[in-house]
Amino acid sequence: DVECLLAKALQCDRLKVYLQYDRPLSRDELALLHGWVARRAKRAPLAYLLGEREFYGLPFEVNPSVLIPRPDSELLVEKAVAALEALPPEERMVLDLGTGSGCLAVAITHQVPGCRAWAVDISSQALETAKRNAETNGVGERVQFRQGSWWEALQETDPQRYPVIVSNPPYISEGEKPELAPEILMFEPKGALFAENDGLSGYEAIKVGLSEHLSRNGVAFVELNSNIHGNIEALWMDWSHNVDLDINGLPRVLSLFINSFT
Repeated sequence: DVECLLAKALQCDRLKVYLQYDRPLSRDELALLHGWVARRAKRAPLAYLLGEREFYGLPFEVNPSVLIPRPDSELLVEKAVAALEALPPEERMVLDLGTGSGCLAVAITHQVPGCRAWAVDISSQALETAKRNAETNGVGERVQFRQGSWWEALQETDPQRYPVIVSNPPYISEGEKPELAPEILMFEPKGALFAENDGLSGYEAIKVGLSEHLSRNGVAFVELNSNIHGNIEALWMDWSHNVDLDINGLPRVLSLFINSFT
């Protein structure tokens, strides 16, 4: 962590830190480094101190208004990209529910030629961050941002059905709080972490409008809380669905298909 902070203070990458290891630090550089180390010692997340996190090979601005993107969520991007690339370019649309930093919508749009995205979040601060990330990664003109709660955020002029829908909803229950690292519990946005009804309320909100907004041959990819994946799957017993495991072998992505909805 200190190497990363030192590289930020010197405005260089970590390799160059090693290449100039005997270079004295200026008073200003030392002051910056000391301040960041002090905050890190109080468990402030490294990504927030750096102001950036890489996700799917792209740089994303992060701050306390958004969750820090995790590698586990890249599986959502992989699944969505494969589904979208199978469509004609004019049909490539994706809806991201609870976009946060915009990492899903931006990474998917960046990866898929011609893809257009709609990204929803209840937090205006999160949406401002997501907009900047879309611009930074060259897809600002292809991502529309909407503020509101889940499906209610969509406007009348927006598409009402999407061939691909993705979401990484809040899914941590109150009972899981003791398992969280202080960096998460103390600093990341509570509204993007915790869900009522034992972690299920976000999934329940998604289900309410999914059949209305997913194209008839479409697919939704939802990130799972592996601790309660069985309860989450039980919500969708009347849908055709399957589960993909992450790199750690844990249930991570629930795929939902509307063509079997009853």
